Amino acid sequence: MKKITTQQHYKITFPDSSTYYGRTTLRGNRRYTKHKSQVKHGTHDNKLIQEIYNKYGCGGWIHEWLGTETGDLEHHRKIEFGYINADPKSLNVHNGSFILNYDEYKRQRSQAERDNRTPEEHEEYKRRHRGYWHKHKAKYET
Repeated sequence: MKKITTQQHYKITFPDSSTYYGRTTLRGNRRYTKHKSQVKHGTHDNKLIQEIYNKYGCGGWIHEWLGTETGDLEHHRKIEFGYINADPKSLNVHNGSFILNYDEYKRQRSQAERDNRTPEEHEEYKRRHRGYWHKHKAKYET
């Protein structure tokens, strides 16, 4: 059974007009306060946010609530990913691998790689991997 939670989605806008999107189950502005505390101690896991703090401080940060949602983790991740994808100035470090189901992300990424290959690159890919298959075929056969 999937765990259902209620989370608040938020956005932080920085002085250089870049943004960060997140979600929290914490009440009030506790998550926002944690962001500021982490950058002040130099421990924020998003290095881009840390660099903005080092350059501008956090006096010009604007925190806003985007909404409250109830659902499972996948539901919350999809909403957050929608915000991130819609904003070209988003500083979120996850590009979908964390937010989407990982298998779906890998499938989409592989398809995009295949779609962007030139005919020459496609032939080279087939040539390289054809040899791998014949060499390791016994491992995959039962």
